Amino acid sequence: MTHLLIIEGNSPELLEKMVQAGQLSDSQSYSAALQACQPELSIDFFQPYHADSDLTKLSLSQYDGVVFTGSSVNWSVDEPEAAPLRETMEKVFANGIPTLGSCNGMQLAAVVLGGEVASSPNGRELGMAKNIKLTDAGAKHPIHQGREDGYACSCVHRDEVSKLPPGAILTAGNQHSPVQAFVYERDGIQFWGMQYHPELSPERIAELVAGEGLFNTDPELAEHLNKVAQDSESESVAALGIKPSDLAPEMRMREIDNWLKMIQP
Repeated sequence: MTHLLIIEGNSPELLEKMVQAGQLSDSQSYSAALQACQPELSIDFFQPYHADSDLTKLSLSQYDGVVFTGSSVNWSVDEPEAAPLRETMEKVFANGIPTLGSCNGMQLAAVVLGGEVASSPNGRELGMAKNIKLTDAGAKHPIHQGREDGYACSCVHRDEVSKLPPGAILTAGNQHSPVQAFVYERDGIQFWGMQYHPELSPERIAELVAGEGLFNTDPELAEHLNKVAQDSESESVAALGIKPSDLAPEMRMREIDNWLKMIQP
């Protein structure tokens, strides 16, 4: 059985707010997506920002892969507050475990590996990352196998990778954020990352853009996202600037499924 570890990117305070709002944590959302792709998975969780978490006691040799989630914290991954999360990823990389990261998880890898992040000059990218183009390398790499060029995927972010780490390979980008996905496969490290959220349904993105928190800005957008979640042929699909095929769960979660197939022991 494939054994995975999910690293939660949110603070205990934010997790408590999610519980009170009846929402899944980022770890729970990722776990559900992973098991939708492959039901027979064993999954554990780790919260680097929790006061009782002890990184020195985290035994990584038992895991076939590690996943770093997104996050709604106010700080960027290169700031002092994110030190526990960076230290966790450094340990995972030092142990040579295949790693997957979405949004904050990809930005985290960029910083840990020597790149840079910054607030996007284009502002927040909310709802769906649209017209994502594969690079020549991305079209050939297994991370995006099965993707059609010009695809869209669930997304909500403020920061972006402004400088790729030395040795990283850009695999996808769009007009809003030139780095929508990259891989780093050298020096014993195997990392795949996406700026978008293949693990999050349109309904979950709607919660993020409509509720209280870092991304709450657009109730109308949330309404469109909830409509397309119920009907992929609705007029809201056109309003969002996407294709009905982008909403199919098996297409949305393409990179997750590809990563699981890659790490099979």
